[in-house]
Amino acid sequence: MIDLRKMSVLIVDDIENMCKSIRGMLKVLNYGSRFRFATNGIDAWSLLQKEPLDLAIVDWNMPSMTGVELLSRIRENKNLRDMPVVMVTAESNREIVAEAAESDIDAYILKPLTVKSLGDKISSVVEKANNPPPMFYHLKRARDLEEAGEIDAAINEVKKAMEADPESSKPIRELGKMYLKNNNLEEAERWLNKAAKMNELDVIAFHNLGELYLKRNDINKAARFYDKAMTISPRHVSRGINFGKVLVKKGEVQKALRIFDKAINLTDNSLSVQEEVADFCLENGMDEYAAQLMEFILQQTPNRHDIMYKLGIANENLGQPRKALSYFIGAGKKDRNNLEIQVRIAKNYIDSGQVLRAEKVIKSILDVDPDNQDAKDLLRRCL
Repeated sequence: MIDLRKMSVLIVDDIENMCKSIRGMLKVLNYGSRFRFATNGIDAWSLLQKEPLDLAIVDWNMPSMTGVELLSRIRENKNLRDMPVVMVTAESNREIVAEAAESDIDAYILKPLTVKSLGDKISSVVEKANNPPPMFYHLKRARDLEEAGEIDAAINEVKKAMEADPESSKPIRELGKMYLKNNNLEEAERWLNKAAKMNELDVIAFHNLGELYLKRNDINKAARFYDKAMTISPRHVSRGINFGKVLVKKGEVQKALRIFDKAINLTDNSLSVQEEVADFCLENGMDEYAAQLMEFILQQTPNRHDIMYKLGIANENLGQPRKALSYFIGAGKKDRNNLEIQVRIAKNYIDSGQVLRAEKVIKSILDVDPDNQDAKDLLRRCL
């Protein structure tokens, strides 16, 4: 149970004076006895891992790691996920409301804050945490049972949640998600569609329908539901990447590139996202965009010889043998015994008109592997 007066509170805002202002309001309310502060999401996350707290008050829009990205980490952590989180935002629009619902925010407050608005919201959130309404109680029970592998019991708990609040789409879509995880696509489709019809802003239902149809390889339907989810809440990184991949399969490459750009710009860990997108693009013939992303990655991590090798392939595909050659040679310095790289180097020497250098590399390959067919074929090209 959380005691309003004795609770520990984390306040996260990139403006230090706002942190002090919120603490001052809480002191006026006589809420909280122990306070911790962070000026960005990364520091807040580090603090929470060392010292779990009773309540977090988090600014929505922060550099490095946004409030929503911090919340996502909290909700994914078994030790922290049930901690009440109140989000503070200066914006009020449909996108914010949808993202709040998607991220399981307990409450959000619009700036400017007042003692009354802050007090009312926190007291409501703490009361809900201490005495969860039946729907939330059953959904948490379902989550725990599912994680314990008791799927049938988890489904029964979700159905109890549906009975507790038949007007809410949340338990219905959670049932659909559960069936989707267990690959029961027919039941998943039934319940997710029902949730989507009940609530046209239930972005999680639309997102999971996109996932479902992607599993069925129904690209048109997958694209339609991802598009709907992106329209409601466009700030979801993994959804953006999946949607972009679907668009590529549909042949809508330019639209996919715009979606990829947006997803990359949304994340604080853009290098890993860029690498995922670059690998996908390289596999699907989008070599120019793949090369652009990998060049940026290589600038940030110059010792990534695997990225050099991929850049060599991309430039080879683009018909730029001299540029490809420079990357293959760089990759080969790290792995001198890799005959596949040596074959690539020889090929691009030939394609750039440097036959004598190609012959030297080919002979070194054949000294190690006399039966290397690729090297033999390249040698014939030199004659």
